[in-house]
Amino acid sequence: MWHIICLCLPAVTRSEQQRFFALFGDIVRAYGRAPGEMDLGLFFLYVLSPQEALTVLEERLDLVIRSRELLAQQEEREAAPDDVQALITDHMRTLLAAEHEWLQRAIAQYQRRSGLEIEQSGAEPASRI
Repeated sequence: MWHIICLCLPAVTRSEQQRFFALFGDIVRAYGRAPGEMDLGLFFLYVLSPQEALTVLEERLDLVIRSRELLAQQEEREAAPDDVQALITDHMRTLLAAEHEWLQRAIAQYQRRSGLEIEQSGAEPASRI
C-alpha cells in the first residue's frame, strides 16, 4: 500500500498515473471537497475499510520511524552542518515528529472505532499492537 502512504507519481507508469487521477477524481466528487497538498495520500482513507485504513496508518508510522532513524544516523555521520543545512534538518525533524505524534493518535482512534464495530457485531476485537 505504499502508493497510499506516500504519493510518488514519478515512480508509476503513465497508465497507472491516469488510473490514479481517475480514481482521485471519483473520490473528490463523492466527498465534495478537495484535499490540501499534505492530505492527498490520506484522502484515500475515505474509500478503505477500517482495517485497510489502520494498515495504511501503521505502515506510514513505520515509514516515519525509519525516516527519523535515518535522519539521526545521517546527523551522527556528518560533520557539523552549516546554518542552512541545520535549519533544513531541524525542519525535517520537526515535521517527522509531528507526523509521528499524529499517526499515533490516528491509529489509536481507528483501533477504538474498529474495536467498537467488532464488538457490536459480536466478534472479538483484534489486538493490533
